[in-house]
Amino acid sequence: MMTTVEIRNLQKSYGNLEIIRSADLAISSGEFVVLVGPSGCGKSTLLRCIAGLEPITGGNLLIDGDDMTVADPVKRGIAMVFQSYALYPHMTVAENIGFGLKIANAPKPEIRARVLEVAKLLKLEALLDRKPKALSGGQRQRVAIGRALARKPRIFLFDEPLSNLDASLRGEMRVELSKLHAQLGNTMIYVTHDQVEAMTLADRMVVMRQGVIEQVGAPLELFNNPVNRFVAGFLGQPPMNFIRFASASQAGQVMNGELPGGGRLTLDLPPAIGAVSTEGLELGVRPEDMAVSAAGALNATVEVVEQLGGETIVYGRLADGQALTAKLAGQAGIRAGDRLAFTIAHERLQIFDATGRNLRYRTEEAVTIERRGDLVERSPV
Repeated sequence: MMTTVEIRNLQKSYGNLEIIRSADLAISSGEFVVLVGPSGCGKSTLLRCIAGLEPITGGNLLIDGDDMTVADPVKRGIAMVFQSYALYPHMTVAENIGFGLKIANAPKPEIRARVLEVAKLLKLEALLDRKPKALSGGQRQRVAIGRALARKPRIFLFDEPLSNLDASLRGEMRVELSKLHAQLGNTMIYVTHDQVEAMTLADRMVVMRQGVIEQVGAPLELFNNPVNRFVAGFLGQPPMNFIRFASASQAGQVMNGELPGGGRLTLDLPPAIGAVSTEGLELGVRPEDMAVSAAGALNATVEVVEQLGGETIVYGRLADGQALTAKLAGQAGIRAGDRLAFTIAHERLQIFDATGRNLRYRTEEAVTIERRGDLVERSPV
């Protein structure tokens, strides 16, 4: 079943406390969209507004073109999977999966057939007679998903469903969720603070901060082309390095910068960028875009080395005390106290001005991403 969702200038407040300032988002039929951001950014509140569990303060919610802003949750065709699983402990797996259909007064043969169909899809056939206390965390989560599936909803909503699982099980469940979406083709909206989940699951990611959508796009698009310093720093592990220039100058569309320790960089700016203030400029360098070289532009003293087998993480300090992190392939014979020079991939670098905007961001997209109120000053346009 294919369903579109459109959010228009959605706002949510509790009294004078503003949780979502203004959100605009269009979700196509069959998309897997992930809302991601730090704790308290409003992503779970936005999901609950879509579900109808929280009243919307302002704006509109449309599902398949129909205004559902004030519609009862049951009329929205939505099923939600929670972080806590929310299973009934006194019921068996089969009874939990079929509970929604039972409440809807579906015939018993229909319930039984649907439960078996869902159990087969989620590989729960052998567990149908067990109670939740006899299940692992991953099995409980699959039962919670099965209960949502049994109702044949138009839209699936997931509120941090994997956060209670250990790291290895989260990886397995991410794969299972991707397979499930490929099989069903339903529209899915998923909330997480885990960027790995967001990057691996999403068709499109929605990065939020302080009740505002900062940027929307495919995971690699946001990773490679962040609109501002926040998005750049939020995505990536280890996080992006932000290095203050010792000095910088601009000549036309060319930026010349001196780095701490005396290294120099020459970078091209997009044609739409005019004269910019060189005060407070920062260079954005991802740790994986660095390599050790005698002719490197960045010189650092190593403080900590993490040998991870397939890669080496180096934490150091530049000449002026700024922190620097490098992620090197393979096993490197580097020790604390070493002085290293790093080359950096120029085509991957970003430049951020004092307001946080990315000067190398594709400016033709900026109007639709940052266009409201005090965000205008951070827009690249």
